Amino acid sequence: MPTISIITPCLNRREMIAEAVESVLAQEYPHFEHIIVDGGSTDGTLDVLAKYPHLKVVSEPDDGLYDAINKGIRMATGEILGHLNSDDLYVPGAFACIARAFAESPQADMVAGGALEFEDGPDGACTVAEYSGPVYGPLTLHHVTVGEPMINARFFRAGVYARVGLYDTDFRIAADREFLLRVYMAGVRGEQVDQTVYRYRRHAGSLTFALRTPVAGRLIEEYLEIPRRYLRAPGTPGPVRAACRRWHGHAATDGVFAALRDGHPARAIAYAARGWRCDPWWPFYFSGRVLRNVRRRLGAGA
Repeated sequence: MPTISIITPCLNRREMIAEAVESVLAQEYPHFEHIIVDGGSTDGTLDVLAKYPHLKVVSEPDDGLYDAINKGIRMATGEILGHLNSDDLYVPGAFACIARAFAESPQADMVAGGALEFEDGPDGACTVAEYSGPVYGPLTLHHVTVGEPMINARFFRAGVYARVGLYDTDFRIAADREFLLRVYMAGVRGEQVDQTVYRYRRHAGSLTFALRTPVAGRLIEEYLEIPRRYLRAPGTPGPVRAACRRWHGHAATDGVFAALRDGHPARAIAYAARGWRCDPWWPFYFSGRVLRNVRRRLGAGA
């Protein structure tokens, strides 16, 4: 069985980090290492981590989430790497399932499982969304751009990072999508397991659900900049170029809606201008989104 290295970036997660660590131990998988890259927590997180002598912990200032993950990748010694957020959990049996898939498909450099979102409530945790089955396994341009990338439910052979590079720290929130776009363009072969392996915790401080938080504006800007980078690059393949144009249009539309919702019409016009400059057909895309929203609201009120 291969050694699996789990990398967890962490900053001030005293209330949740123990559950994340315990979800790794609950795998009862014999060959693993768990690397915690802490950004200098001051809330007692390090005291919690000190109770687990098996952890490899480094605590020092970093340049954000993806800088921390890159540090963990460089430290990792396992053949297979996975990312566990400090507020999330692995599903029991996930490691054995993933290891078996890699063993049965030695040509695969990535294995994807299903994921679910859950919330903690007064009556315990409840599932609010689930992403499982074969449709969520293969890495597609839709997943990478406007869909659900589910990068934490994807495990990679260590050689993938040498092949496509680490996370681009220019992108503080959306570097996972940019990384997966490079994975897709590199033709990294993947397999899938029809089993849920990861649990995303939905809460107010989660970057995973940043479109619903105060950093939504930064996320939209990154969703505009990443596709623009690939649209400007002369060697970008045609299908990737088309997907990036759709992604840019989707982000510009989200920017318009967010600006209007927050009472900033001038900002909405600026987002619309960016969408139109990138794609002359963007106004038709925008109109379609508006009509779909209207139909959905009318249907909900019926």
